[in-house]
Amino acid sequence: MNEVSGGGWLVDASVALKWFRPPEVEPDADLARELIGSPVKVTTLAFFEVGSVLSRTAGASPSLVGESLQAMLRICGPPLDLDATDFGPCAHLAEKHGITFYDASYVAIANRLRRRVVTADRDLLGPGLAVDLQTAARG
Repeated sequence: MNEVSGGGWLVDASVALKWFRPPEVEPDADLARELIGSPVKVTTLAFFEVGSVLSRTAGASPSLVGESLQAMLRICGPPLDLDATDFGPCAHLAEKHGITFYDASYVAIANRLRRRVVTADRDLLGPGLAVDLQTAARG
């Protein structure tokens, strides 16, 4: 068994951003921060998404973006990558649920590693592909 499989959370960018942006901008930031210290992982995609939002939308300085991504690495460990075995499941999930391939990648990776996705993204919550922060914070 892969050392990161068999339980725990896979946090998507919508949750990871809540660790680095102020609570007045990010609803449920307190719940997101409660996940720190639990068995959370992120994907490589989450690093790209968080870095992009912090630098382009939030206007963070390059050094703050770098520090935030380093903190994410400390919290979650090395990011999980999309595997070739995930391509088919991603495409199927995207088509079946009308979501993007990259959103489906979170679910496919989590399914492969027997983890659950935690998100604030309605596209994943609506069809029941992930759990919300309230559910994750309860355990």
